[in-house]
Amino acid sequence: MARVYEIRNLTKEAAENERQIFEDDGAMVDIVPTGDGLYLFRATYPDSGSTTSVPSSNNPGAGTGGTQPAANPPASSTRYKSLVQGGFFSLDPYDKTVPVSIRCNNPGAVNGASWEKVYPGYVDTSETTPGNKTTIFEAPEYGVAVWWDLLRRYAAKGISTVGDIITTYGGGQDYSNYVKFVKAQTGFDETARVGLDDDAVLLAFGKAMFRYEAGRASPLSDEQILYGLRLGRAGGDISKAGPSPTVNQNAEARTEPNAPSPLMQATSQRVSASSLTLDTREGVMAIQQQLINAGYLDPPADGAYGPVTKWALNRLLERAGISGTSAITTEVADALRNAQPLPLASGDDLAGKIVKAMQRNNYWIARDPACVNIVYVEGMNPDGTINDNRNNVFNDLRIVFNIESSGRPAIKGMWEATTEPSRKWTLEPMNPGGAFHIKFGQYKAWIKGWYHTHDALIQTGEIEGYRDPNKTFRRDLNYPVRGADFGVHQHWGYDLPHDDMGNSSAGCLVGRSTAGHKEFMSIVLQDPRYVANPTYRFITAVLPAGDL
Repeated sequence: MARVYEIRNLTKEAAENERQIFEDDGAMVDIVPTGDGLYLFRATYPDSGSTTSVPSSNNPGAGTGGTQPAANPPASSTRYKSLVQGGFFSLDPYDKTVPVSIRCNNPGAVNGASWEKVYPGYVDTSETTPGNKTTIFEAPEYGVAVWWDLLRRYAAKGISTVGDIITTYGGGQDYSNYVKFVKAQTGFDETARVGLDDDAVLLAFGKAMFRYEAGRASPLSDEQILYGLRLGRAGGDISKAGPSPTVNQNAEARTEPNAPSPLMQATSQRVSASSLTLDTREGVMAIQQQLINAGYLDPPADGAYGPVTKWALNRLLERAGISGTSAITTEVADALRNAQPLPLASGDDLAGKIVKAMQRNNYWIARDPACVNIVYVEGMNPDGTINDNRNNVFNDLRIVFNIESSGRPAIKGMWEATTEPSRKWTLEPMNPGGAFHIKFGQYKAWIKGWYHTHDALIQTGEIEGYRDPNKTFRRDLNYPVRGADFGVHQHWGYDLPHDDMGNSSAGCLVGRSTAGHKEFMSIVLQDPRYVANPTYRFITAVLPAGDL
């Protein structure tokens, strides 16, 4: 049987670099464009009974960007981690779907030097790519520190410019394309000096080199790289590197301004009695807008006098002491015109913080006590504390709350959940453009349906999000998408462990436990809007913990 190796999401130049390595080893190579300037690299070896030998760099201080694993990786009890709270790290140095420099926590692909083996954080120098040994670190910050130390050793020999560093890095090979790539990424001329104490230059230079080695953007945050530089200056000694920072997750820390929301701006003008009529679409929309403003009816106003609008109108009239009418009488019109929002008085408990965050984001809140609001809070523990939002962990919350008649928000149910794709579907995305991450916002996009084996809320409306083509486990703001057919459903997570999402989510909104999901569905399906209309479309908000 032929052996096939695939490397995804490479730049054209990185793919061509891989071509030379694999063709020299007797493989048949295909390079296939996948869109957005990225390529799928495929190397096929005929079944000859021989082992695959991938040539490695002659430089004892650098390595190639190969990405294929050894057939039988040794067992390891290493606890892989990031030294920076919330930072990226690789759990599996033998995962063939990830470039070698990323999966080995060795962003500079610094391999083969004897001094590495006594450096803090060193795990092993192992054949993670056939025929090519790679140094593995327990945390990527150690890998950055070793890269800095290599530059220090170069500088001691008078090697300190961009061109000289990269040429030496390549063991004397022709690395002119490497130099051109770094120049294009940084703007640094090949004669530019790289100072060991200039973090701004080192950050730009490092990110460019790390990208070239991996064939795609490094998933490391700036905070991780900068801490790695400090660690390098401290000789790898954490106690001397200063306090470890927390990753600034930028867009993931707070909801962006003008986030998606079905809420229409409430009119500041008082409507006239004559404009409130069931005879025209505009008249129905005027009625609906009054009900929306008062907290009875979900936005947006659509001009359809359906069962949910009828229910909302009846609830308002009940509160006004009017009953037994289906016509817009003068009395009904006056009640609509003078309708005030149902009470809402949020406190400082978790429910109150959620409501305040929703109000700041201009999200709609169902205020009728019989109705529920669905919210997911990303990166929050059940006790309300913020966690590091690490990938592949059920570390988000699914929450259902209502507004009591007093106006106080009350949580009716809260469960472990995830709003993000699992490690499996990030590294092996269903969509060639990358795994889907929902954009923080509020969407009216789900109806009750069936997901494989159980009742769930099925996506039928438009939502927004981002693709992650570079497999960084984060929202890549360079790849925004919107649509109604992403299949982002609200279902259960098969009782998988808290710290292993398995194949439970490719970007869906997933409650970890089966029992918890059944409880969730039982609560939301008692909502009178669903009872009035079994095809009622539920609204759901997705918030980052930072909003609270």
